Order: sequence, then C-alpha cells, then structure tokens
Amino acid sequence: MDTALLVEEHGPRVWALCRRLDPHPDDAYQEVWAKVLAAGFDPTGPASFRTWVTTVTHRHLVDRHRRRLTRERLLSHDDIHDEAFAAGDTSTDTSQSSIATSQQLEAAVAALPEAHRRVVVMHHVEEVPLDEIATIEGVPLGTVKSRLHRARAALARSLT
Repeated sequence: MDTALLVEEHGPRVWALCRRLDPHPDDAYQEVWAKVLAAGFDPTGPASFRTWVTTVTHRHLVDRHRRRLTRERLLSHDDIHDEAFAAGDTSTDTSQSSIATSQQLEAAVAALPEAHRRVVVMHHVEEVPLDEIATIEGVPLGTVKSRLHRARAALARSLT
C-alpha cells in the first residue's frame, strides 16, 4: 500500500492520539509515522493494520511521556537542592517527603506485572478509556477491568 494512502486512512486516528496524549503532538505524529514506516507490518500476524498502528502509536506516546516525566523529575530534584543550598537551608523535609512519596509510588507501579502496569498507566496517567485499552491490548474488556482492579489492590498493599 502507498504511504500517502496509509497516512490518509490512518492519520486522523494517529493524530487524535498524539493530540490527546502529548503536549507536542506535531513532533509525536512525525515520530510515530517514521517508526511505523520503518518497522513494517506483518500481515500474517494476529492484529489488523489499524490495531497495529494504534498500538505502535500508543507505545511511542507512553515512551515519550515517561522520558518527559523523568526529565521533569530530574530537573525539579536538582532545583530543590539548588534552592536549599542557595538559601543555606539544609532542611528540605517537605520537598524530600514529596520526592520520597513519588519514588514509592513509582517503585510500586514498577513492581506491578507488565500487563497490569500498562493498564494503570494508560487509564490513570493517559486517561485512555477502558474499551480503547482493551482494543490496544487485544484482550476482552473484562480482562482489562480485572487487571486494573488487581493492580489497584497491589498498589494499595504496597503503599500502606
């Protein structure tokens, strides 16, 4: 199939995801198409082309989001220490407490099984509806709901 036809047919869905899930949708859109065109679709695989493009798009946006969060956390962590040092203040208990809480949450999410972690990130961080997650993951809606329930229960146990 011609590249122009692929972009014409599937571009609006890719653009909608990029626009909803990324603060720089133009960049994300271009990166997704570069990745899609470079990867190559296996027509003998279990997924339709539409599902495959949606999955590639979603995973790329998740990666961009994680990189952005990591950069922001590193910058804010450095700023907290720089401000405390400049002010001569060595007691950054409040800031340290919020960093510790954030790190505990990240560790708890990281400890989840991969399938549960993906559902939590997609639903709670990216606000993807459960039915779309089911389509992206290629599983029934009930499976997505049970994964989300089990993930929430595991997070509650880890954080208490």
